[in-house]
Amino acid sequence: MSRVVNIKVARRYASALFESARKQGKTDAVQKDLGTLDGLWREAPDLRRVLESPLIPDERKHEIINQTVGRELDPLSTAFLHLLVDKRREVILPIVREEYVRLADIARGLVRAEATVAAQIDDVERAALVEALERRTGKQIELTVNVNPEIIGGVVVRMQDTVIDGSVRGSLEKLREQMLRER
Repeated sequence: MSRVVNIKVARRYASALFESARKQGKTDAVQKDLGTLDGLWREAPDLRRVLESPLIPDERKHEIINQTVGRELDPLSTAFLHLLVDKRREVILPIVREEYVRLADIARGLVRAEATVAAQIDDVERAALVEALERRTGKQIELTVNVNPEIIGGVVVRMQDTVIDGSVRGSLEKLREQMLRER
């Protein structure tokens, strides 16, 4: 199955899971469980291979789920994992998690933003940046800050599909392009 098809299918599954979790008041618990499962997917590749294998019967996969993570997860999360096994969609679990987090963020009015700066910023500068982004979006911002000296100065912010380039490097590149066009 292609990546595009997996993304479309994962979005439908994530949407259905989110709505069920929302109705039961379990959005946070399910999000935590999906994070736990995503971690297991990365840290226990043998478990992932077993659950994704078409050669292993579904009944055996259900037993493995119940024995390994079934007691730790919310019953809704466990039932969802069993559903993925029944539908032979185990491979989409990481994409479902990403989409579920996106839906939960929207429901909370939360936007995740990533700022790249040339040098580490202090708490006051970070708070000012968060405040400016919250004013601009009208939403709560969860900010991750990365340091990259190559941008020379300023900040580059990525939020969802938006990039705000306030870096010195970006300004210099724009100036260069403008000068080349004017030649």
